[in-house]
Amino acid sequence: MTRRLLRYSGLAVPPLAWAIATQLGQITPYTDCRQHVPLTSAFCATLLFVSIVGTAGSRLFPTPVGRVERFVVDAGFLIASAFVFALILQGAASMLLDPCQR
Repeated sequence: MTRRLLRYSGLAVPPLAWAIATQLGQITPYTDCRQHVPLTSAFCATLLFVSIVGTAGSRLFPTPVGRVERFVVDAGFLIASAFVFALILQGAASMLLDPCQR
């Protein structure tokens, strides 16, 4: 059971991390502006790390799998790569833009 969850974590973890980062990106800039603490960037960096670990865990799993499962793992890696790229862009935007300009 754990092997299967780890194998398919590339399909679930990065989209979930991106969704959480998007929601926190709507909430935390107000706190960033009031307290002058970059919480948005910190949350985004943490979720980016979690997303990369989930992607690497699914891709580098050493157990040989069948053709269908290999296709699902490879498709999950491509989907996860797109969400990792989106998290990188969101983190860069949160570091470059001033939260008090809203």
